[in-house]
Amino acid sequence: PLESMPAVKSADMRVAIAESPQQIEAARSLVRKRYAWRGYQVDLADDHAADSPSERTHHEITFVAANDDATLGTVTLRLDGPMGLRAEETHGEVIQSARLGGRRVCELTRLAVAAKVDSYTVLASLFSLAYGAGRTIHGITDVFIEVNPRHVAFYSRALGFVVAAGERICERVRAPSVLLHVEAAKLDEH
Repeated sequence: PLESMPAVKSADMRVAIAESPQQIEAARSLVRKRYAWRGYQVDLADDHAADSPSERTHHEITFVAANDDATLGTVTLRLDGPMGLRAEETHGEVIQSARLGGRRVCELTRLAVAAKVDSYTVLASLFSLAYGAGRTIHGITDVFIEVNPRHVAFYSRALGFVVAAGERICERVRAPSVLLHVEAAKLDEH
């Protein structure tokens, strides 16, 4: 079903599922570079995303925005499964509560946008494709994202996320994080 999803195109940008080893490595490289720039410690060795599509877990879908010259942005849609969600390491009780309420949860993770690009356009395109995959194909009802506290206002304003759990230290990046949540149906409004 994912193969039939159209890529989102704009004049200078194409957004699609990262399928080739080169696309996957470009996404990883952008995440490493941007996280390091922010001072986050990041080790992608535990990503559970192998180098070839046939080896990648079917619980993660990585999207990339690119033009002819570079990777402009990336986000990974992590679906619930045996390994759960990454945000559960820091905010497990909130996500488990949603599950127990019969909700189908997912998270957006490994989000990065290149420097000196129109971040709003890149993010909107990435989130649009991730939303389509999550809501339409996988029946997701609830979306979580773990963000640095300074980004809470942006996600609240732009996409309607609300704080689901207050500030804690995310050990994966060794930085403060806040867990945000939005019902997928509310994303239709944005």
